[in-house]
Amino acid sequence: MNDVRPGITKKVGVAATSTLAVAALLMATMPFASATGSRLSRTSDQAATTHCDTTITGRFHAVINVPAPYTFCLVKLMQTGAVNVAPGAALSVTGGSVINGAITLVGAKAFTFCASSTKGGAIKASRSIGFVMIGNGGDPGLLAKPCGSNHIDGAVTLNGNKGGVEVGGSFIVGGLTVSKNVGPNRGAPNENHATEVEGNTVRGLTTCATNTPAAINDGHKNTFTGGARGQCVGL
Repeated sequence: MNDVRPGITKKVGVAATSTLAVAALLMATMPFASATGSRLSRTSDQAATTHCDTTITGRFHAVINVPAPYTFCLVKLMQTGAVNVAPGAALSVTGGSVINGAITLVGAKAFTFCASSTKGGAIKASRSIGFVMIGNGGDPGLLAKPCGSNHIDGAVTLNGNKGGVEVGGSFIVGGLTVSKNVGPNRGAPNENHATEVEGNTVRGLTTCATNTPAAINDGHKNTFTGGARGQCVGL
């Protein structure tokens, strides 16, 4: 574990066996983009996790607890153990990371999951105040940063989030539940505001209910092999 001093981004590349509960010692050096920021492209979704207080790479064998108000970035990480995100914290999982365990976020300020996978682990995000993005389904745009397809070996549940939600271009082994999410600015424009379910393949049952406004696929049809209910019928 690298030494941490004020003004230096913390980076962790470790193999450990004890529970990780790291409180990052520095504040963000870059502004945290909100889901409604004017600098975001109107033709592509953009991750809201714009900086990393703590970066973890390599192999890690422990539970990861992300405390507020920090942002943890898991990059090319082979993780064995659950990942828990506290209210007011943020998480980014990228670079082909593999999470052997569940990912749970409650009241997070943002969540990004791109080009990565879980093994035997579900993803659940509830009451997030910032943008939640699990793949972007290949959305175009001049400012677009690719958020590659994911393989999720478990269920995905997105419930009661208020900062915009997208599940795009992902293969989900379990069910997909998208409910009670409220898009900021009444879901307009679509990118980073609406509840988007697009270009996914879902083996389990997909259920979308009481999202405001209703969930959309933004022109990218899904394959619901386990069937669909509610607002996701026809998406």
